[in-house]
Amino acid sequence: MSWRVIPLDHYDPVASVEQIVRLIDESAPSTAAPYGRSDVVEALHEHQPASVAISADQLIGASVARIAGEDAHLLALAIAPTWRQRGVGSALVRELDRVATQRGCRRLLALLEPGQVGENAFVNQGFSSREGLHLWLRDSAMVPEELAILEQYGGLRPPSGLWDEMKGFSSTKDLLDLRIVAPLAHSDLADRVGLRPPTAVMLFGPPGTGKTSFARAVASRLSWAFVELHPSLLGDGAAAAHALRNALADLGQVDHLVCFIDEADEIASARAVRPESQPVVNELLKAIPVFKARPGRLIIMATNSIRSIDPAMLRPGRFDLIIPVGAPEFEGRVELATDLLGPCDAEEIARRTEGFTPADFSLAAQRAAQLAFERAMAGGSSELNESDCFEAVQRTRASVTPEAAAAFESEAEMYARV
Repeated sequence: MSWRVIPLDHYDPVASVEQIVRLIDESAPSTAAPYGRSDVVEALHEHQPASVAISADQLIGASVARIAGEDAHLLALAIAPTWRQRGVGSALVRELDRVATQRGCRRLLALLEPGQVGENAFVNQGFSSREGLHLWLRDSAMVPEELAILEQYGGLRPPSGLWDEMKGFSSTKDLLDLRIVAPLAHSDLADRVGLRPPTAVMLFGPPGTGKTSFARAVASRLSWAFVELHPSLLGDGAAAAHALRNALADLGQVDHLVCFIDEADEIASARAVRPESQPVVNELLKAIPVFKARPGRLIIMATNSIRSIDPAMLRPGRFDLIIPVGAPEFEGRVELATDLLGPCDAEEIARRTEGFTPADFSLAAQRAAQLAFERAMAGGSSELNESDCFEAVQRTRASVTPEAAAAFESEAEMYARV
């Protein structure tokens, strides 16, 4: 069953007080020592920072804090017993951190007993422990100055769960998780074994294969901020180079940030082919190492045509990883067919949909639903059936043609660095 986490203010801050107290009692020990139930009730009535987890309008988790100066102190973290070990605690802590940051706090602190409910959530969210005290703390996810920079460039903190929503790309997800997410999320371990976490990544592949969605999902998975710099807004030539330099300098001041640049071939094409791109390529060659120099930042660029990128950009030392992202393979198409085209033979659909992207499957699902709708309007059954699915798939053209797929495989063999 699905669930979501929202600020308490978006739920029902008055009626939910009793529900939260009851949840704390049911999931004891959940209140962060040395705070008691009365502290929690008082904080809720004062509209202190709080977040709740909901499934089918039922309260399944809650976190409450109290602001003291520039710190926010956790008063309670409660999770219904049947909902533990599902990521609910991590999401509650992440949302509470965000709410506290918006109130001007610089740190979120929690004093917990060993083995207390929610202890793993703080580990998963990057908090550190003071030995002997079991005091879990982390500097706020974003200070006001960083929020101002993020807003200036249209950035955001992606909602949790985007990673799990990436359907049909199991092998690519596994690769990105292993090569990008894990080293950044466990940087201490990476440092112990001598592994440098990636700081610059290039994704390439045919249009519609989810490169932008993957970049955003990586930020969500890491609980980092996300900014997309649109090449079309940077201008041309020297103006674009100047705008890019300023943007990367500003964004370099934001901790825990994924900076994404799509359509990299528009601004970083081979200078021998497009001389007008030389100022931007030169600026990127200088700016990327500077941006990479500080930990907690990741720049991801994406292109549909890796062959068009200036060779100097692709040399070792510029991008740590160059990762191909193609159309879903057979197993991925089975997953998409199962998810979007319910009553059908998923494996047969997968055999008929080579070259389909997730957007193609979504289009086919809408076409199948339209067929069922038209039949119901004529007095027939409104139930979606297998015939609807097969007809919808037949009417949908694959975004990745065999020629495009062959070209991609050739580029993957030539350029991939994973």
